[in-house]
Amino acid sequence: MSRARLTLLTLLLAMLAAIAATAWWVAQGRMRAARAQVAQLQQEVSQKTEQLLGYTRYTDYLTVSKQSLSEQMKLMAATVVREEGTTQIVEKSVLGLASTGVVAIWYSAEYSFGYDLRPQSYELRNTPGGIEIHLAKPTLVATPAITQLRHRVLSGGLLTDNKGAVIRLTQEASQRAAKQGAAMASDPAVMALCEKSLIAFLSDFLARQPGVKAVPRITVVYR
Repeated sequence: MSRARLTLLTLLLAMLAAIAATAWWVAQGRMRAARAQVAQLQQEVSQKTEQLLGYTRYTDYLTVSKQSLSEQMKLMAATVVREEGTTQIVEKSVLGLASTGVVAIWYSAEYSFGYDLRPQSYELRNTPGGIEIHLAKPTLVATPAITQLRHRVLSGGLLTDNKGAVIRLTQEASQRAAKQGAAMASDPAVMALCEKSLIAFLSDFLARQPGVKAVPRITVVYR
């Protein structure tokens, strides 16, 4: 083979090698770019998945919520304070009146209403529409507190034992308030107050748990 042909062949081989190297470099660059895109997509998918899980993560804590609600049951009582007044006929032997008379009394009554939140007494259900709390209606959970009792004898003379009269009238007012409180428990306004307190506590508890991004609508369903 002549020297000219050998030189030409060498140049051709060099060109082919250069072209191959360039093609390889371009291919490697494209592969790196493709890998980077795949990695970015995987990261975005992971982030989206984590975000989506955050919107359903609250379901992991429903069982724990029941225990927490039971422990905080007394703190979630809804309190209603009302000014009460009534008149009653009393025998002279009861309050030391000179004769049978009529006494007017006024007092403040503090009523506490709440739910039976022992774990076996209610259910937390996860539904498509949110969380449902299935339980019995609220009840009066403590003896009403009677304060600021005032009284006035309307007829029958003066009280001979004012201190004893106040004690007796307070006891009777407490008994009367207990009956009234039992009836008040089914009042729509009282029930709404109890529901608001319960829902607020559960919503706040779930929102503070790790990984929870949102808490769905919570409703109370009575049995």
